Amino acid sequence: MDNVTHAALGIAAGIAVRRAGASLPAAALAGLLAGEGPDLDVFIRSAGDPLVSFRWHRHFTHSFAFAPVWGLLAALISAWFFRRRPDAHWRDLFLPGLAGALSHVLCDACTSYGTMLLWPFDTGRYAWDCLPIIDLLATLPVLVLAILAWKKAAPRLAVYGLVWFTTYALLGVWQHARAETALRQWFASQQVTRRTERVAVKPTALNLVVWRCVWLEDGKWHTAAVRVMPFMAPQVILGETRAALTPQSPGLPAAGSPAAVIIADFSRFTQGWNSFTADGSTVLIGDIRFGMLPTSAHPLWSVRCEPNVPSTVVIDRSLKPGDWGRFGQMIVGTHPDYVSLR
Repeated sequence: MDNVTHAALGIAAGIAVRRAGASLPAAALAGLLAGEGPDLDVFIRSAGDPLVSFRWHRHFTHSFAFAPVWGLLAALISAWFFRRRPDAHWRDLFLPGLAGALSHVLCDACTSYGTMLLWPFDTGRYAWDCLPIIDLLATLPVLVLAILAWKKAAPRLAVYGLVWFTTYALLGVWQHARAETALRQWFASQQVTRRTERVAVKPTALNLVVWRCVWLEDGKWHTAAVRVMPFMAPQVILGETRAALTPQSPGLPAAGSPAAVIIADFSRFTQGWNSFTADGSTVLIGDIRFGMLPTSAHPLWSVRCEPNVPSTVVIDRSLKPGDWGRFGQMIVGTHPDYVSLR
């Protein structure tokens, strides 16, 4: 998730597990530092590797195995910062630091990008798909309670913040299940159940109401927005489609070529959720799981391959005029294309 959320969770976690008699400000700082530490992987760079950010973000730095390293580093830095205080020994700050690091990796696993929680024993990316990257309803209560817990030396407020975030994430789990059930209900109504091969349901920005749904049917990726409000009938908007990448897709680089290696590496990251677009001799291999709008089949990131040109990663966050307004209509339920499911 965003770094403000990680900071709030790190502070709250550090304060909540502080040993009696240990410095509360030092514990809060240790939790904060360890709560932000895993995202230092964004500074891993390689001029010769266009996929370096995909390869290393949420890699070993976000694993349970590496969390004690962040905890120790945060404890040492916090102890040095509060070195004039006898109640700020690094041994007393290790647990707050560890709690801050764990809050980060667990929080990121709640989103859709994928986190290597079990590295080095398992390099799979775990994504629980129950929270968006940014959600003010998840973040602001934790942030306020964490700051108050620090300022007022009231650990119970930090615990309340963690309870709020956990409850909100569980709400996301419930909403995710409702959205997938609604999508499959729509499949049944359209008699497409037998032709669907893969299905993904992802949260969308700032809310737990509208979900991005993607599925593979007859060689094409299909998208839809599913709106699920508690105690209300689900609503569905059918979105755009895009061709799926297959070994027979035209214009692919030769096997074993540098471009083919890049596509294979990208496919491992996307877990095979690859779209295919050809424009003359240029091919674009996209990650269909993510788009700027729930109904868009335009991938947020893609690999561009051209003959005699090094492959590049394309990040496309462009929006058409009125897209934010249409997204707002999806959230409040007034979009004219919605179909209600009974």
